[in-house]
Amino acid sequence: MKRFGFPKTARIVRSGDFARVHRRGRRMNVHPLRVRALPRQGGRSRLGLAVSRRVGGAVVRNRWKRAIREAFRLHRHRLARPYDLVVSVAWEAEGGEVRRVPEAFLELVERLNADHGSSSETAEMD
Repeated sequence: MKRFGFPKTARIVRSGDFARVHRRGRRMNVHPLRVRALPRQGGRSRLGLAVSRRVGGAVVRNRWKRAIREAFRLHRHRLARPYDLVVSVAWEAEGGEVRRVPEAFLELVERLNADHGSSSETAEMD
């Protein structure tokens, strides 16, 4: 099932891309996730992770990142249009809340799709 893969093209890795999403992207909070979403002109949605040390040690941070990548991998096809998403974890989130990531990501997708359907904004071009 290649459709649910997570290839390098689905990742935001360049610092310039992160900066662009932080500068122009729409901020959304779906506890325990904090997201910046910027519509893309073409291609597929991409994911960037910014999980702070304030969330916990390396083991905890990696657990969060795995859960976020998995939710993105399984649900990005539900987005009505492609987005660059930079996802971080709320500092006040506790380690056990990592199990809420899939439902939080689905809520994020629903919000983005609702905004896409109700607005006539066009994707920003670089």
